[in-house]
Amino acid sequence: NISRNLMYYGFSIEESITEYFKLKKDNEKLKNLNLQLLKKNEFLIEEKNNLILYLKQQNLKFKSAEKRYNYIPAKVEKRNWALPNNIIILNKGKLHGIEKNMGVLNHHGVVGIVSNVTNNFCEVTTLIHQQTNLLTSIKTNNTTLNEGILKWNNNSYRYGIIEGVGNDMKINIGDSIFTSTNSNSFYGGIYIGSISNLEKKTSSNSFKIDVLFGVDFKNINNAFIITDNLKTELKSLYETQ
Repeated sequence: NISRNLMYYGFSIEESITEYFKLKKDNEKLKNLNLQLLKKNEFLIEEKNNLILYLKQQNLKFKSAEKRYNYIPAKVEKRNWALPNNIIILNKGKLHGIEKNMGVLNHHGVVGIVSNVTNNFCEVTTLIHQQTNLLTSIKTNNTTLNEGILKWNNNSYRYGIIEGVGNDMKINIGDSIFTSTNSNSFYGGIYIGSISNLEKKTSSNSFKIDVLFGVDFKNINNAFIITDNLKTELKSLYETQ
């Protein structure tokens, strides 16, 4: 009995020692796992903060104008992109408060300007239209230049041109193009596109500027129509002058 008890006791000690080292090994694994989770958590926190900062920058134009402007969402009922004068039809009209000359955009940038309205639909003259003339501003590394008039290049649905920018201006390929504060249908700072090519025209002392549109007009499905809450007040002020 004594021998048998000593043997069982030995087995018990052996099992306890084995269990101890197993728990120690598992504990090390848990420590490493916790460390990985902590690192991942810190990374996610940093990513979240970066995302918040990005969204704040992207929506800055909405914050500065949120009390004055509203945005009516609309679905594209019809679109074209390969004609000399390209339009889109949206499923919002007079009954929804839509009027001619209202600006239209989506999350990629400027789409165009409302050119005709019925009760339930509106026609939008897009940037890829021969009659497009839109005042622009150019964001460089150092400043923002209220220069240029955007037109379509009459060729590709992805590209336009900017005229009227003197070749003494310090601009570069990749600079962003936005709406001007002097625009009638848009407030300043709405993204249009970026400079894709730049050449100096010695004959007119100006730049030949090609612009890659932010909006893909071949695949556009949704848009927002901008309504100005102070339009009537501003109009009455102009009429008294």
